[in-house]
Amino acid sequence: MPFAYFLKNLFSEKTPEFQEIPDFEPESQQNSVVEHSQKRMIEELIGSDEEFPNWLSNEDALRDEGVIFGLSDTLAEEKLKIIEAIFSKKAAGLNQKRDELSEKIGELNLFIEKKHEDLEDLKSKSAVALEKETIDENVLRVSIGLLLSIGMCVGNYFLIDEGLKNAYPSSHQWISWGVFLTGMFSLFNPTAVLHNDTKLDWKRLLEEFGMPFAASFFVFVQIWDTLPFYKSLAFLLFTFFAFLISGKILLSSVAKLKYEIKALKHNLKLKSDKKKVDSVWLDDKEGLDASIENLRIQKWKILPELNEVEAQIQKIKAEKENIENVFLSEYNLAKNYRQKLSNNQIKNIIR
Repeated sequence: MPFAYFLKNLFSEKTPEFQEIPDFEPESQQNSVVEHSQKRMIEELIGSDEEFPNWLSNEDALRDEGVIFGLSDTLAEEKLKIIEAIFSKKAAGLNQKRDELSEKIGELNLFIEKKHEDLEDLKSKSAVALEKETIDENVLRVSIGLLLSIGMCVGNYFLIDEGLKNAYPSSHQWISWGVFLTGMFSLFNPTAVLHNDTKLDWKRLLEEFGMPFAASFFVFVQIWDTLPFYKSLAFLLFTFFAFLISGKILLSSVAKLKYEIKALKHNLKLKSDKKKVDSVWLDDKEGLDASIENLRIQKWKILPELNEVEAQIQKIKAEKENIENVFLSEYNLAKNYRQKLSNNQIKNIIR
């Protein structure tokens, strides 16, 4: 078909030449063995050119296809879909590899972020430990006070028991316990009225002083006949104030000891943390830094491969676009020239 070739050459004068897309240069790598292996892997991922139909792998045949489709008034989308499917198949392995590498980099980024968070936590803990000061604590003093208050209560009980021996020789111990516990009745109140600035009413006064006074007065009556008046009165006053004060001191010492033990634990922990700042936590921070650096190295090893895969994908995409442009250029020129030819000429050209 001499006219077909003439027509094809006529169209070709106005169309861009079929350009070969240059390869994208991958990033330089220090290890040539790794680079060679990487390139071989990428070549295996790219679909073979042997799968291309003849009209797609040959420039003249591609131009002929464009001319034939344009003169026959066939829709170009049919051919474009075929080109799209062929190049999608060609790039399928590369796209899958790109997704795998991107996922690996995403995982490494998450690991790096987590390590950074742990490192920041350690730095924050170290700064807090260095800035904090110990709390004043008096565990020993409060403990001694607690022991003394217990001693006061025990002494008060034995004093009561001694006073009731003569009156109740057979059951004085049980009665002494009853009197002692009765005198300690006001213990359920958190503070004594002597240490409270709130206004007192008769109910509170009766509650605070009534039972302790009744217990002390009971003992006073029992020893009235056996002891001189001044000793009996001293007995009354001593047991009365022992009931009022010793019980409150006992409970407040228990509550205070709980706080002091908490303060002691805080100081011991703070002291331990301060030691860890320059020992355990310092080693942990160095370990996290090394781990982050190792993860970054793994990421850097993947990036050149990912860049090469991206470059090959872009190369295939550019090749596809170039082929589509050549085909559409021939197709549009032939379609526009179709009106100038007779049906017999068109038949002879596309035969």
